[in-house]
Amino acid sequence: MARPVSILLSLLLLSVLGTARAELLYFTDFDEFPEGDNKWGNFDGWQASDNTSGAQAIVADLLGGALGKTATLGFNRPNRALTTVAKSINYDPTATGNPLVTFNLLFGIEDSTDFTNYRRDDFFITFYNNQGAPLAAIRISNTDTDYGFWYRNGSSQSTGYEEIDTGLDFVQGELHELTGIIDFESNRWSAEIDGLPLFIDAVFNGTNQALYFGFIAVEWQIGQGSPGQYGDNFLLLSDLRIETVEDPPPPVVIDSIGHDVSGDIRISWQATPGFSYAVEYSDDLVNWHGDLPSSTFSSPPALQPFIFIDATGPQAGGRYYRVRQTRAE
Repeated sequence: MARPVSILLSLLLLSVLGTARAELLYFTDFDEFPEGDNKWGNFDGWQASDNTSGAQAIVADLLGGALGKTATLGFNRPNRALTTVAKSINYDPTATGNPLVTFNLLFGIEDSTDFTNYRRDDFFITFYNNQGAPLAAIRISNTDTDYGFWYRNGSSQSTGYEEIDTGLDFVQGELHELTGIIDFESNRWSAEIDGLPLFIDAVFNGTNQALYFGFIAVEWQIGQGSPGQYGDNFLLLSDLRIETVEDPPPPVVIDSIGHDVSGDIRISWQATPGFSYAVEYSDDLVNWHGDLPSSTFSSPPALQPFIFIDATGPQAGGRYYRVRQTRAE
């Protein structure tokens, strides 16, 4: 009677054994920042293009203090038409081997008042490379003509640039959650607002810039062009988190399992570069062992089949097998 043969492949098992934890690149809830006008810039690595007008600030009592301290951009008359507050991330997705980066933040837009004749402006979450070139941005437009969310794939001064209307709006005076994921390898990204997709798998940068995560910026652009025509609308920001996520390991694809001409168990599967493999066995699907001869395999230089042969002979009650995949050191 032939021995029963079983392969147990579990994505959960492979994930536990084979992936690294996400790396936190930056987080702040702004509670450690000093309070007041011009206090967002020049703290915790943030740099501002305007440090005197009060256009950027740290405020403690917005939303009834529910968030603790929040960063704000806007409200006061700025020194220039575009005010930027930026934080260096300095993440090289190629050198680290992990191209996936997520971002998450809470924001709100407070509308302009009659003090500025209800003039309204644009706000941006912008991603730059280490050379200072804009890679992509989410435009939060509070203007009367373009109200809502737009996204950009580079600089308007470059060939290939596009700005696209998402068709979704925000609610003034309410808190929203903006989340997204960037794949620097495929040059694609997706984002959601309060769980609703803004865009999915869009081109991240269309202007041929180096795909390096240099820094993230929060920006205020005067809608009518000059600082004197500003609106006293403003953006508040809290709980900014940027981190990597591990790309799920590729599934183990079994080519064949059965008996060879000698009656031994023969297992063949596709091996992926960057991963090592081990064949383990069990008699009861509870206790697993990895002591069979020639049952471990180093990472291959290219995608190729690996073959394992169990020549230990028939086992009373049968034997079960699994292929364990782990990331190569």
